[in-house]
Amino acid sequence: MKTTIIGAGKVGKEIASRLLQEGHDLVVIEKNEAKLEKIEEDFDCLCIKGSGAAAKTLNSPAVTQSDLLIAVTNSDEVNMIACMTAKRIGIPRTVARIRDPDYSQNLIISKEDLGIDLIINPDYSAALEISRFLTLSLPVHMEPFARGRVKLADIAVDEDMQMFANKKLMDMDIPRSLLIVAISRNGEMLVPGGQDMVLPGDIIYLLGHSDVVNKICGKVKKQRQKVQSVIILGGGRIGFYLAERLCAQGMKVKIIEQNKEKCRELAEKLPNALILCADGSDLELLRREGIKEIDAFVTVTGLDEENLLLALLAKQMGAKRVLAKISRPGYAPLVEKLGVDAAISPRLITASEILRFIKGGRILSLILLLNEQAEVIELIVQPDSKIAGRPLHRSGLPRGTIVGAIQRGNKIIIPQGNDVILQNDRLVVFALGHNVHIVESLCGEEQT
Repeated sequence: MKTTIIGAGKVGKEIASRLLQEGHDLVVIEKNEAKLEKIEEDFDCLCIKGSGAAAKTLNSPAVTQSDLLIAVTNSDEVNMIACMTAKRIGIPRTVARIRDPDYSQNLIISKEDLGIDLIINPDYSAALEISRFLTLSLPVHMEPFARGRVKLADIAVDEDMQMFANKKLMDMDIPRSLLIVAISRNGEMLVPGGQDMVLPGDIIYLLGHSDVVNKICGKVKKQRQKVQSVIILGGGRIGFYLAERLCAQGMKVKIIEQNKEKCRELAEKLPNALILCADGSDLELLRREGIKEIDAFVTVTGLDEENLLLALLAKQMGAKRVLAKISRPGYAPLVEKLGVDAAISPRLITASEILRFIKGGRILSLILLLNEQAEVIELIVQPDSKIAGRPLHRSGLPRGTIVGAIQRGNKIIIPQGNDVILQNDRLVVFALGHNVHIVESLCGEEQT
């Protein structure tokens, strides 16, 4: 597929990296020369210097032949104009990043009229993810697959979890309709075998029937105290979207922001939140605002280092749950080591949304696990695929890949080695990142 990306910022680079791995023929448009040079150094793609909103740039033959245009500049207006123009010159599908709350919530013209097939808002998606984490009552995170009949859950294991802690997989008393597909240990993702042992501090990933996953997760509680009070450090877009959502759920919300103009805007738009115009790195301020009693502390400033450091300090000062926004994938392995409860990456959320959109019917769900070392994908086995008609142990799936569930009609199968994969089966597959393309090629139609 030929794809044009407009904007070579953090999100643009993340998407470019993912699409090149997928084998896309890529064109990148960027008006900043330094950013464009960096893209030329790092990626094998055609680079064009120019404005993504200019008809002259978009009318370039390399662009007009594209199957997809993704506009992710820092300007919502440029992104919308680029998509409108792209549709008029014959590019079939378009994606636009629109981050301004006034645009994303109150578009007078429909996205179809604007020529946009998918609107992505990384900040809003990140706020939704943080909100969901804060409202979980159990120390787990779940993702649904197979129309909700299969679930992936990750559980942080501690010494008290006798079902898992200090036991080999083969010795665990867990139902056959459940698989431990991965263990995250010290920032490394492991695909375990029966002899592997789960240690306190590990995060384990369970995949199986939804009711069984729910039952197992229910046994690990440790019911979390309901979150009623939250301090948000950073009053940017993520901070605004998150505070708006939490206030609507009746939580007590404080936002700490240094910029006075932003504070005025937040005070006008969020009458139910307390806005503090102050330096969030002032530890004395955090003590005065009751960090010891706070249920959750969320850091969403523009600096990863500040977010991780202050989340860690808040944890040490008594905050019950701490979350940090990170942009650099390289920082993700630090999260578990530092003791931060969770890190949210808008870039990975955006990449996941776009890949799911691009792959359409082939990929039904796609979850990029935080440190991007692994993916969980849900896909349909095509009639002429290499894998159809073969038992799992002869399927050709690479090491580091587990078929966690098969949906066949109304039946859910947690497979073993002798189970045969049939055409039109719906598979939920856990795969280390470098194996994903092999899995897709085995399940897709053979090329003639």
